[in-house]
Amino acid sequence: MGSFGDKLRREREMRGITLAEMSESTKISTRHLESLEKEDFGSLPGGVFNKGFVRAYARFLGLDEDEAVADYAALANEAPPPEDKFPLDVHEQPNRELNPKKSNFPMIFAVAALIGILIGYTAWSKNKKLHPATPETVSAATMTASEPVASGSAEQQRAPAEQISNLPVQKNTSLEFSPPTRPKPEYTFSILIKAKEDSWISVIADGKMVAQGVLGQNRHKLVRAMKEITLRTGNAGGIEISHNGKSLGPVGSESETRTLMFTPAGLTQ
Repeated sequence: MGSFGDKLRREREMRGITLAEMSESTKISTRHLESLEKEDFGSLPGGVFNKGFVRAYARFLGLDEDEAVADYAALANEAPPPEDKFPLDVHEQPNRELNPKKSNFPMIFAVAALIGILIGYTAWSKNKKLHPATPETVSAATMTASEPVASGSAEQQRAPAEQISNLPVQKNTSLEFSPPTRPKPEYTFSILIKAKEDSWISVIADGKMVAQGVLGQNRHKLVRAMKEITLRTGNAGGIEISHNGKSLGPVGSESETRTLMFTPAGLTQ
């Protein structure tokens, strides 16, 4: 095994990553990954596919992608193209000769449509002003109670009162509002990972992979969960961890590989 493949293997093992884990993330078969580490380039598809595998391998480990591709090209006697693109990327330039004269029809159509909308809105506004909404009929009880009682005999003064008392009484229907239901919380605790220097991490929250790769210096990652968070790092001394805002202090030494488990109660291991 040469220096190229040996370097890739050492970088992977330093981070405690298996070929199966890398294959699941990069979607490159373990057979091809092994061929890269063994420098068995004849077992690979060849051409730009090989460079794409090298670039994906380096990106996953946080290595310099261009440097890794250059090392591979020098070893395989292949000159890297000016822009090394993976074959699945599509880079097509539009053929401007297919439409040499730009048509003004779309602009004319848009202006005509806007004028039509304005005319329709103006007609609707005028129609609304000419036919205002009919106000609600005032009840006879309200009219009778608000009219002044004319002076006269006691029987004449009692008549309006008797008319009011004979009117049916309308009960006010009150609306019942049910108290709003509180949404169920999506998480019960969180951890904050801060990188003092470039550090590889892998984070699983409640059984779901939420982060994997290199956390750059002075960058941070906030992870929330309901039950459990599993943090795996290849540089325990290069990160600082807080649980629900409380710092946990040092979790290991520089370049040390550690796996940490967190629950709502704190760090369990």
